[in-house]
Amino acid sequence: MSKASVLISSLVVLAVVGGFAYWVLSTDDNLVPIPAADEGVRNNSPKAIANRWQWENFTGTQTATVPAADDENPKAEKPRPTGEVPFDVVMIYNVLQSIQLDDNGRLVPDLAAKKALEKAYDDLGSDVSPKSFSELQELIRIGLPGAAGEEAARVLEDYYQLRSAEEEFNRQVEKQLASDANTEQNASTERYEELMQLRRRYLGHEIADQLYAMENAQARHMFATMEIQQNADLTDEQKQSQLQALQQKLNDRLLALGEMTPEQVAADEVERLREDGASSEEIYSAREELLGPVKAQELAAADREEARWQSRFDGFWQARENVMQAALDEAEKERQVEQLLAQYFSPEELERARLTSYQRETRDQE
Repeated sequence: MSKASVLISSLVVLAVVGGFAYWVLSTDDNLVPIPAADEGVRNNSPKAIANRWQWENFTGTQTATVPAADDENPKAEKPRPTGEVPFDVVMIYNVLQSIQLDDNGRLVPDLAAKKALEKAYDDLGSDVSPKSFSELQELIRIGLPGAAGEEAARVLEDYYQLRSAEEEFNRQVEKQLASDANTEQNASTERYEELMQLRRRYLGHEIADQLYAMENAQARHMFATMEIQQNADLTDEQKQSQLQALQQKLNDRLLALGEMTPEQVAADEVERLREDGASSEEIYSAREELLGPVKAQELAAADREEARWQSRFDGFWQARENVMQAALDEAEKERQVEQLLAQYFSPEELERARLTSYQRETRDQE
């Protein structure tokens, strides 16, 4: 049985009564409890589908019934267990729950949405029949009534068709690569542009460009990096300068997309500045621009504290080396090293000092 068949196995008849959907099941075997409010929720934003999902549209009212499994009276009915819904409903909810909706109730095609669509495709597989897919979309419309549910159902179908088209596209690319082992970089760039156009054709420009924004940014960064590295007209210094500017551009893009935090961008920038031998003032200015003066001052204070720590550790390590090289037995060396640890570090710092000592010793032995 396909995954899609499992997904819709509990769906038999759908009827709408007074604006609510009631499920008629042949058995209670596929009923499961409604997930708790915080169970498995990966995004607790009030605009996430997890917080807009209409469970009551599946549970109905207290008068909702299912056929009773009673051999003596097979037509007898019994109340549906309260707080339970078909397993399929929970499954599709788990797939979609982290997708965000904007102020107008439209899906936000960001990385969370992309991951949700990928999960749906992976869970269902590639052999979903049109009938099964239609019933799956109906689950979405019931759990998320209105324009949002309609859009979610449509985007899922568009994405599914895109994945099939992408598989064919990739097969064609593999054939081309097999016949031409000396593929040039510009050919790779052209292929990626073709892939972008394919995605736009199935998803529309707006959704495709937003859904794959991070992937597009990283791909362009990779192609630009290759172009700089292979440019024989540039000196090593010019290449390094252009690569640094390119990395900064990527960081800015990922920051705008919410895929990097200002702290991560600042850390990358500071690492680059230190590699270039930048002064403390230059590092402070970079942090202040990205994080503001308060955070920049906190990090500057942390740098000073770290520098003091390193200075103390270097002093301890030199004293330790003197002990280790002395003509003492192992027990006495160990005793004196423990004394040095207590002399140089507070009780709260001992664990870090021991770990740093182990790392330094391991590195020196390599």
